[in-house]
Amino acid sequence: MLNFVHGGLGKNGGQTARQRFFEYHRVIDMFLCGWFSSGRGQGSIDLLKTAHQKMLSGFIPGRIAYVFCDRAPNETPAATRFAEVVESLNLPLVIHSSRELREKIRLHDPEVEEARLAFDHRIIELLSGYEVRVVVLAGYMLVLSPFLCQRLLCLNLHPAMPGGPTGTWRQVMWRLIETEASEAGAMMHLVSPELDKGPPVTYFHFSLRGPHFDPLWESYRNKRRRASFSDIRSREGVQEPLFARLRAEELRREFPLIFLTLQNLATGRLVLTPMGVKTGDRLVPGGFDITDQIEAYLTPRG
Repeated sequence: MLNFVHGGLGKNGGQTARQRFFEYHRVIDMFLCGWFSSGRGQGSIDLLKTAHQKMLSGFIPGRIAYVFCDRAPNETPAATRFAEVVESLNLPLVIHSSRELREKIRLHDPEVEEARLAFDHRIIELLSGYEVRVVVLAGYMLVLSPFLCQRLLCLNLHPAMPGGPTGTWRQVMWRLIETEASEAGAMMHLVSPELDKGPPVTYFHFSLRGPHFDPLWESYRNKRRRASFSDIRSREGVQEPLFARLRAEELRREFPLIFLTLQNLATGRLVLTPMGVKTGDRLVPGGFDITDQIEAYLTPRG
């Protein structure tokens, strides 16, 4: 199983990226976060680059301490490109290939959970030199073992509000349409051994009614008079106009949700604990609503 810590290409007198990072950012109590990604495409690159820039600009008063990727650069062209981008940002890159674990998952190997646990133990070993307050899962495609959930406070984005549908984003969007939900949203939540069930940290919501949605609901209901929900879903898929608009409105708020969550944590307005998020000394079991912050972020200035 391939694993190594990538420390740069011999620049700056042979210093590793990790050494350069911590020499440059020797600040007491700086907010440092880890970044987990599988490096599978442009979306992962865009999110990392934008988050990094938000930190450099001071919008998020903190830094990314390391980027962890479970694909080695030689595994896929996308993984190679992702590693190049991390290098260009001068961020430490820690790699531990999950190729063997993914093969066990694909084959439904009866020892897959033991392999997952061993994989996550190795991750903790590789990251032992880094101190971070939280880890952001940003396009990380592996389920975390209970061991890793206990060792790191990991934040994940889920495309539904607290208490909303579980599953993939497609499953969530279709469930909202099937139940004719009045609201949609997304949340950042702490990762727990139970998939999509960790304590909510932050969330946003928006209405599925009004001039942008009412005509689409009317068109959808007209189709439902002639076809079943399953037929519409299988025939039109993500191109169904109501589905497409719902997804677009949710998607345009996802990056702001991540950035503003990190901003709130970095400034101390919110504090993460294994039990969930606190504001002041008060635990907020249902998560902190940052809808107003996100809408202000999206409002053009000037």
